[in-house]
Amino acid sequence: MLTNQGPDLKAGTDDLSHTQIMLERLAASWPRRAQVKKQELEPFFEAGKEDFLESLLPFRHMPQYLSSPPELKSRILSAGWLMYNAKTVQIETEIVNPTCLDILQGTMPGLRSEASQTAVCETMVDEVYHVHLVEQASRLTRSRRGLEDLVIPQFNLVGHMKKRQQGSADPGQRRMIQFATAVVSEIFISDYLHLLSESLEIQSFNRMTVAAHRHDEMVHSPLFMSLAQLFSHKLTESQRADFADVLAEPVVWFADRELDVWLSLLRQLDFPQAEEMIRECRNSGAADLTALDYSEIVSMAQEIGLLDSAAARDSFARQGLIA
Repeated sequence: MLTNQGPDLKAGTDDLSHTQIMLERLAASWPRRAQVKKQELEPFFEAGKEDFLESLLPFRHMPQYLSSPPELKSRILSAGWLMYNAKTVQIETEIVNPTCLDILQGTMPGLRSEASQTAVCETMVDEVYHVHLVEQASRLTRSRRGLEDLVIPQFNLVGHMKKRQQGSADPGQRRMIQFATAVVSEIFISDYLHLLSESLEIQSFNRMTVAAHRHDEMVHSPLFMSLAQLFSHKLTESQRADFADVLAEPVVWFADRELDVWLSLLRQLDFPQAEEMIRECRNSGAADLTALDYSEIVSMAQEIGLLDSAAARDSFARQGLIA
């Protein structure tokens, strides 16, 4: 089980004091920067603009897709936008907010300070607002595009995390897996949102929805890196090895191309040869690590001493994150 005891490690007193100061500043800045404090976005629609970027489709170069009529391509792009929003909701509700609750309940070593608790409370408000924001955008798209009945299944990112948790009988280990997945997700989600938040090709309301979300997530990334440092500092040597092991895995989970979800959506859209196209996509691999800049994860792991042991380095190498 995880305890609140651990050895003195490389992250010295000065480093931890700096991290606490950063948390205090992040918490204090929330009333000024949080998008939930801003005026609500006003929905509107622009004729002739699509809902999603074709460059984000995993099958954009496949002949089956390229030969499709424009109307079907447009419906696929709308489904892609709904899928994108649904993944955002699942990240917030299945990964990040449960982790925040664990921290608030005092079950996470090193994360019981006032600054940690305040910043986490504010983060939960942010995340719930993000869910409201993207759900509003999805309802608008479903209504205007006639996709009210489109069903989006669970994403592999969430499924992989839950399967990994099910493999452990220790509640502390399960919380650690959830926390590691939240840290990785909060570091990567800003980049995940980047292309849509700046695109002038898609519906402006969609772009502004993503931009508002990204504004908050750019603060959540350093916040969760700080939480990871404080958490790691309070772990025993064996627990730190476990944390290094589980921290590497969500990077690959986040890079999953979610081809199972796409297959479900394409079937619902009556896309011809959906199975054949997705089967050919699988030949290129389920995950695409080249689409992620995971250098921040590696750097963070190095800075907080997680890669000091050979076992931890093996964990990162096994996932293809270091040589």
